[in-house]
Amino acid sequence: MSTTRHRALGPGAARVLADTVRAPRTPPPWSPAAVEGALHTVLEEFDQQAEPWRETFEDFDEDVLAETAAEARVFETDPARAVDELVRGLLGQLAGWQAAIGRLGRALTAAAQDRPLPEWAADASRTEDIRWRRARLALLDAVARHHHGHLPAAVPDDRPW
Repeated sequence: MSTTRHRALGPGAARVLADTVRAPRTPPPWSPAAVEGALHTVLEEFDQQAEPWRETFEDFDEDVLAETAAEARVFETDPARAVDELVRGLLGQLAGWQAAIGRLGRALTAAAQDRPLPEWAADASRTEDIRWRRARLALLDAVARHHHGHLPAAVPDDRPW
């Protein structure tokens, strides 16, 4: 056994150290945890903003246009004009959604502080872009079906590519 004696810091030293040395309550703004928190905040804010667009286009098809035309006939207005106004309004919503996706990209880049986006944030952004593209395709498909009837059959599943 060693003959060296260990000296304690003295009475109350642990309390003094605990009062002066504390873990930060919030991470510094440049830390990975703070960056991740900022990215989550940006995505949550965008989700709230994009929810009405998602709901508008969720089950959109040519039946919506047919219902609009039928309502116009009931109220003795021009059905073609009613459908046209609806489609123009929906195109405006798509434009607003696309602009919001562009702002999302800029906000994520700023929140990441010029670092590469984490894969989960990039995936969330790509998913939103895919939702927008599907909504746009649903609108175009509905307009074509409403005005021109049936579309060509879908691509067969037996293609090797």
